[in-house]
Amino acid sequence: MRTALRQTLEIFVLCFGALGCDAENDRREPVTEPHRLQQTVYYGGPILTMAEAKPDYVEALVQREGQIIFTGSKRDALARYAGKAEEVDLRGKTLMPGFIDSHGHVTMLATTLAIANLAAPPYGKADTFAGISSALVEYIKEQNLAPGTWVMGMGYDTSILPGHPTRELLDQVSTEHPILIVHSSGHIGVVNSRALELTGITRESVAPQGGVIQRLENGEPNGILEESAMWPIMLELPQPSPDKLLSQLDRALNSYASFGVTTVQDGRTTPRDLALLEMAAEAGKLYLDVIAYPAIERLSDDWQPDFEKYSKYQSRLKIGGVKLSLDGSMPGKTAYLSEPYFHVPHGRNEDYRGYPAFQQEQVDAFVKQAWDEKWQILIHCNADAAGDQMLNAIKKLGNTTSYDWRPVMIHAQAAREDQLDDMKTLKIIPSFEMTHPFLFGDYYVSSVFGKARGERNNPAGSAFRRGIPYTFHTDAPVVVPDVLMTAWVGVNRRTRSNQEIGPDQKVTPYEAMKALTTYAAYQNFEEDIKGSLEVGKLADLVILSDNPLTVDPMAINQIKVLETIKDGKTIYRAGGDGSRNQGTASF
Repeated sequence: MRTALRQTLEIFVLCFGALGCDAENDRREPVTEPHRLQQTVYYGGPILTMAEAKPDYVEALVQREGQIIFTGSKRDALARYAGKAEEVDLRGKTLMPGFIDSHGHVTMLATTLAIANLAAPPYGKADTFAGISSALVEYIKEQNLAPGTWVMGMGYDTSILPGHPTRELLDQVSTEHPILIVHSSGHIGVVNSRALELTGITRESVAPQGGVIQRLENGEPNGILEESAMWPIMLELPQPSPDKLLSQLDRALNSYASFGVTTVQDGRTTPRDLALLEMAAEAGKLYLDVIAYPAIERLSDDWQPDFEKYSKYQSRLKIGGVKLSLDGSMPGKTAYLSEPYFHVPHGRNEDYRGYPAFQQEQVDAFVKQAWDEKWQILIHCNADAAGDQMLNAIKKLGNTTSYDWRPVMIHAQAAREDQLDDMKTLKIIPSFEMTHPFLFGDYYVSSVFGKARGERNNPAGSAFRRGIPYTFHTDAPVVVPDVLMTAWVGVNRRTRSNQEIGPDQKVTPYEAMKALTTYAAYQNFEEDIKGSLEVGKLADLVILSDNPLTVDPMAINQIKVLETIKDGKTIYRAGGDGSRNQGTASF
């Protein structure tokens, strides 16, 4: 029998959309042209190595066949390699290590690239119920969807809207098409009457464990389904062909590359996801490094990924460990808190704190399994009660220093100060969902947490002061994989309304860059080959229009990615104006 969490997380694979991706950019093929020579020397702009505790620059860098072979002065570089290497004059632009997105879902991004974008600005235009309706009507028309064909949308945002849409709103869009739209968090869906009819969800239906069917006063479903209650809908959705999935995966990789990302993650990989990634790897279709983390609750006699084979990259695919999710969403108010929500959702009691995906004894068993098998474990803990579950399970293991484990608390949005103390002692890496203070910060203060708790969401500053290596992630496709935006939020802590939130949780621009490079490589056990520009490491590079350490901190999110280089080869190049379109970079 499927657990509630297993059901809920499979929803992510089926439902997440590429919110805000530039359609024209996504249609183009990635740049994969090899350099004319096997060696390249870069000079003429800031070359930020990220190799030291403080900012460190060199005048020149040389790569040979995908490996850095020289860093130092321009004079020495040209004396050794002039005439033997392609020369790239940066003309004042900045070269630094390629970015690493420390948590995301590349197969989820690939699976549903074609669904309707229902996000609010800046990732979409649907900031009213009327906007949602218009977007869905336009989508049905653009896709020429025949009656009876499923319609999906992703990204409606209750921090902007007056509440959740309902079946009534979706019935106004169409009664001939079954419709499912998914909340920006991915944890809550809304369906129309046709979808309820097709899946047999009625007033007599009982929600599965870990899920909620919201209802009208007369007991009829109002169309809002929380967590695992969406599962019957998922079973009705058509699945793309393997060729279509490969094409969509290519577009997803291209989206990452356009933001300067050279290493991506597939967090909470399912059997179907891994099959897709293996197929892409065997066909030579992966041009970024992909690290998969199979869902630990999915492992069984029927499915055992080849951890030994994929302990090292095979055609750019590696299995890094396992993933476990312990709670839901903060914006959706399903995450598991130790104290009640500031404003509880309609129909819940005043002590409502969300709910766990697993009981403590189940969490203990999963964590011990990962420890015994020597699998790194990434544990989704949006709220602090879920964080307590993770910490309690690891503490019960006793001495965890017999080997280098590096467990990761994914999101850690509500991590308390005492929990960060424990994380330092237990050598747990917090990976923060750092776009959220911007997207949902106002809502966290006004509705989710209240001021005191809300202002310290995603407490990177507290982690920094403790000397804990931490990372930033986009959680794509929850948002587009714009890692410079995560850095901007970490540095400035500004909300949608331009309010500063939790100034004591700010980090410096250099620390934000470390969260996307050196700390991220450390999280992935790849600090010996990635994360900094040093001799012997991979030539995973990004060329930026400006130096993120010297521009106005408020302008970090305006920096353009001009070129992304993986293993010494260009995989993405911006247009001459810095736009995310195919073209030749002009430095």
